Amino acid sequence: MLGQDPHSLAFRCNLCGALTSALPAQLTREGASCGGCGSSVRQRAVVRLLSLGLFGESLAIGDFPLRPDLTVLDLSGAEIYARRLAGKLGYVNTFLHREPRLDIAAPDPSWLGRCDALVSSDVFEHVAPPVAAAFTSALRLLRPGGLLVLTVPFTRDGPHAEHFPELHDFRIAEEDGRRVLFNRTADGRRQRFGDLVFHGGEGRTLEMRVFSRASLLAHLAEAGFAETALHPEPEPRSGILWHHDWSVPATARRPL
Repeated sequence: MLGQDPHSLAFRCNLCGALTSALPAQLTREGASCGGCGSSVRQRAVVRLLSLGLFGESLAIGDFPLRPDLTVLDLSGAEIYARRLAGKLGYVNTFLHREPRLDIAAPDPSWLGRCDALVSSDVFEHVAPPVAAAFTSALRLLRPGGLLVLTVPFTRDGPHAEHFPELHDFRIAEEDGRRVLFNRTADGRRQRFGDLVFHGGEGRTLEMRVFSRASLLAHLAEAGFAETALHPEPEPRSGILWHHDWSVPATARRPL
């Protein structure tokens, strides 16, 4: 590209298909780094792993075969790729607070065992405890051999941090200009929590926990997943670079 910084990485975005470039330092997990659609490394990595899991090769969405027979369920998937995937696959993007609804901790039984793939990108850190229920439901949504593509923020060596382990009957309120959480435990005790962390806005995106690498892998194993893998590997041609080996995507399958 004319005028391109010699240190930049040229790549083809696997979401929109645009030929673009970015400096390696700009290729962060969350930062917009595609000049065409503004996708992030995390979003491109999700599409890469879905493509590899379904088709055995890393394709841009525009190059996916037309497979409406493949049922792919997403949990609040990014609109930046959701509408494109819906044009290629039997893809349904679900939400907790609007239609089409799906609560991953207690999904509608009509979905169980139907999905060829389930995508959950930065959702499980927001699920109310116990989060083990969400992992178990994820397994039950999949057909035997079905694929889970999962991202959550996690630490490499630190402990799992559950912010509200006794969450039961709670509300979020404003107190002295700050948001606080009031909880009544199952045995009737009252709790108050300040210093709340919200992701991408306030209200529905309250951080419930920070996974550790070990706790993430343990939850997947305890739910019954097999072929679990973390994916720090780069794919420069798609603009996927990781500057660390934590908070990278994971894949797993429901055993045959």
